[in-house]
Amino acid sequence: MVNCVTVLKSALVALVLVVAVVSGQTAEKLSDCCTRVSTRKPIDPIIGYRFQRAQAPCVPAVIFQTEKRKYCTYVKAPWVLSTIKELNAKAQIAASTAAPTSPVSLLSIITSTASPPTPSTTPAPSSSSPSSPPPFSSTSEMPQE
Repeated sequence: MVNCVTVLKSALVALVLVVAVVSGQTAEKLSDCCTRVSTRKPIDPIIGYRFQRAQAPCVPAVIFQTEKRKYCTYVKAPWVLSTIKELNAKAQIAASTAAPTSPVSLLSIITSTASPPTPSTTPAPSSSSPSSPPPFSSTSEMPQE
């Protein structure tokens, strides 16, 4: 009987430890979100932002990222919208300078690599040639038997 009680006590202690560890991990995960916000603008230069939706215990916020840390800010603070517009403009300028000068479509890449280039001095084969198969058409139908 003593042996059974000892096993039950050990099982109960193990269960309590598992619950404590799991609840600790949940609390850490929830602490990654903003539970309070500020209306003050960070002093450090802002390098990015993201939005956070309200989902308990998290509150709606704009999370501004600086080189040093993250700042949870009130969405309707007067400086927030203008700062977001400035960051978006900087990102758009950076993206446009990194983009190639002439846009290249995926279709032009596929069609240019699908067949070898034809030399300009070689005449194109005539369509009346019996040795060449007709060109593929996506609207052609399968022959009926």
